[in-house]
Amino acid sequence: MNGTAFENYAQIPIAIVGGGLGGLALAIGLLKYGIQVHIYESAEAFSEIGAGVAFGINSITALHLIDPKLLEGYKKHATFNADHDRASTFMSFRWGIDEMKRDGHKAGDVMWNLDDDWRSERAEALGVRTRSCIHRARLLDELVALLPADVTSFKKSFVTAEEQNDGSLKLRFADGTTASASALIGCDGIKSKVRELVCGSGVQATYAGEVAYRAMVPKTDAEKALGSDLAFNGHIYCGYGGYIVTYPVENCDFVNMVAIPHDSGETWTWSQNEWTVPATADEIRQRFKGWYPSLIDIISEYSLPSKWALFDLQHDAPYYKSKICLLGDSAHATTPHLGAGAGMAMEDAYLLSNLIASNGSVAHIENAFRAYDAVRRPRTQSCIEKSRNAAMVMDFLEPEIVDDTTALKEALRTSYKWLWHEDLEAQLCKAKQFL
Repeated sequence: MNGTAFENYAQIPIAIVGGGLGGLALAIGLLKYGIQVHIYESAEAFSEIGAGVAFGINSITALHLIDPKLLEGYKKHATFNADHDRASTFMSFRWGIDEMKRDGHKAGDVMWNLDDDWRSERAEALGVRTRSCIHRARLLDELVALLPADVTSFKKSFVTAEEQNDGSLKLRFADGTTASASALIGCDGIKSKVRELVCGSGVQATYAGEVAYRAMVPKTDAEKALGSDLAFNGHIYCGYGGYIVTYPVENCDFVNMVAIPHDSGETWTWSQNEWTVPATADEIRQRFKGWYPSLIDIISEYSLPSKWALFDLQHDAPYYKSKICLLGDSAHATTPHLGAGAGMAMEDAYLLSNLIASNGSVAHIENAFRAYDAVRRPRTQSCIEKSRNAAMVMDFLEPEIVDDTTALKEALRTSYKWLWHEDLEAQLCKAKQFL
């Protein structure tokens, strides 16, 4: 679709506020249909916070549907389980700490593998395996490579937008400049300024009662500390009050490790203004006292001098208002416990770009936004809830499960089946009915 159907789109671009993974994926999807876009990014250049990101088959499918070139670029950098017998394994689960009973399991013992027993042939068809991981910076590079150089303005910190008499939007930035847009899509993350225009100031991120300690361990040192099986295949270590995830990235040159303890008590508050605060190796050792020693030692040695408070964005407000819409974390930021946050943004980008294209005219773009909200809000808000529940299960804090590994396995398998095997093309067809 292009040409006269998009004359109205071509006159004034659709503005995308935020040049992260979701915003760039959306831009690629819209440009494929000949729809003019412009990205406004507050930083001086494209950049990504964090290290590794894990993609399940739903995320891989979304990349392919947005643009097959994007999936090809992704596969150049994707890292899989080194053990080919675990091609259909997302993560191997282990005990992170000794089981609290006589003659129980010891820290490091195997629990079970989370395998895709449902439709793993889809991964083979797309040239990947059940779980693949990529460094966020590499994925960002591949997204940028598919965009024209002239569609992005940097150092543009969004302040607000106002509708004009002709129906266009005037965007205002912190440096005093303005820009015109036919519509606005906020891809500006969990602290989104665009969200205030759509949902009001009452919809705010909530602290999830957890922090993340991160380490990026060189291949040689990871293998020396843990052995090749633990270093070069994805693992989750479960324990009383926390869990640790490890997986290789950069073609096994590094192992990404994240340790996530859970706050005690039934209510949690984060009293500091900043969500990323200083942390020490000694703090990690204290929070994970008694856990698998080799793992804690190597994480502590290579830990970054900070910890990240985990927030999410659970609410029931629409993801759009008039000609303004939200995508990715700005609409539905989630905790990382299902490895689903970035993948949900890719799903968003596929659905929204196609709905805007099918809509055909910016004059009625609200119809596309309404259809997008109708199908994406239920799925993404469910993802937030399922992600929080996954942490409770892996932290042995779910009262009906505690450290029953059979029940733990069944609970997680149910959530991952829901996550991985959503039919995105069927979801698009359903959304088009709202147009």
